[in-house]
Amino acid sequence: MLLIRLAWRSLWRNRRRTLIAMSAVIFAITLSIIQRGMQYGTYAETIKTAVRMSTGYLQIQKIGYNKNPSLQKSFIVNRKIEEAVQGIPSINGASPRIQADALLSFRDQSLGVMIMGVSPKTENLVTDFPKKINSGRFITDDSTKESQKISEIVVGYKLLQNLNAHVGDSVVVLAQDFDGILENSFVKITGTFKTGSEDFDRTGAFMDISAMQNFLDMENKINAVALSVRNPDDLEKIDRQLNATLKPMGLVALPWEELLPQLKQTIELDNASGALYIIILLFVVGFGILNTVLMSITERFREYGVMLSLGMPQRKLAIAVALEVFFMLVIGFIVGNGIGAAVNAYWVQHPITLGGDIAELYKEYGFAPVLVSSLSFKIFVDSTLTILGISIVAAMYPLWRVLRLEPLKGIRYT
Repeated sequence: MLLIRLAWRSLWRNRRRTLIAMSAVIFAITLSIIQRGMQYGTYAETIKTAVRMSTGYLQIQKIGYNKNPSLQKSFIVNRKIEEAVQGIPSINGASPRIQADALLSFRDQSLGVMIMGVSPKTENLVTDFPKKINSGRFITDDSTKESQKISEIVVGYKLLQNLNAHVGDSVVVLAQDFDGILENSFVKITGTFKTGSEDFDRTGAFMDISAMQNFLDMENKINAVALSVRNPDDLEKIDRQLNATLKPMGLVALPWEELLPQLKQTIELDNASGALYIIILLFVVGFGILNTVLMSITERFREYGVMLSLGMPQRKLAIAVALEVFFMLVIGFIVGNGIGAAVNAYWVQHPITLGGDIAELYKEYGFAPVLVSSLSFKIFVDSTLTILGISIVAAMYPLWRVLRLEPLKGIRYT
């Protein structure tokens, strides 16, 4: 208790120096939390937009399908799979998928396309494809239209332009079915979509999954089940729960990181550059702490010499100095975390809206023109522990000087 009182009083003997050192800690941790919060928030928004525009947060597939897709790597959704999905409350949507390469022909134009068979009734639970319609309308459920003789297809707006066709035209689709036999069928273009992905808008198309199953002779088989979740932070847990049931059946649940590896790599690269910036900043702050603590100790060498001469153990003196640094850091952490949390909370509720050409660029690629922050607990823990580690390293040399101080040299120090 005596050492604590001594450290606390010594901390405020030079208020200006103490406040300057605390300000450095507060500035570092606040800036770190704000910067990392903006990064994490933007990542979460980017991931949400990307998975809602393509794969879903998770997909159930045949093992090996993701690396080498083919119609033969298909499966039937049985009762056991349905119970596994329905038994996880965090999953709030599931939609079946079939994917096939095909040739789309209109008059003298023929283009290679990737056709995705989806269920119009459930696709909006997993992705935003139905909301990306640029003209016309999205496909409807073929299974409810027994009298309809021609299936519907929705194509990318660039694909429609390249075909020189119009919404309402009938085109021929040619593809290999499940047994490898070439099949062809007339389909009617009911609309176009614009996702912001130039490649997909140029080569992508959607058909009703039941029409695709009939066309490709797949009976009730599908290639994948796309899943959406309430909280992306639960993905790892959901993945483990599903795979415990699916792997004995030759199936696997894959998270978005494996379905969209390029997006994952882009985020990791940006995250590394952000972390490097923070580390450089913290090293600068670390040198500031080192300089402040060293000056504080050096100015009191005569006082320390007298205390050592009166019988105070060097170990206790070093503990008292360490407690000064500890108090300074704790106050800095509390204030810095508080300011950082307040700023991030404000930006979570009021995202920064981009304008001008940047906003148009974001919209063109299907992303909302906003910068969102995050209140993830990991941000505060990582920032605090990083600054704590650098501060401890910065305080090591001054503490070593105290431990090596001799009473007589301390008294004579000027």
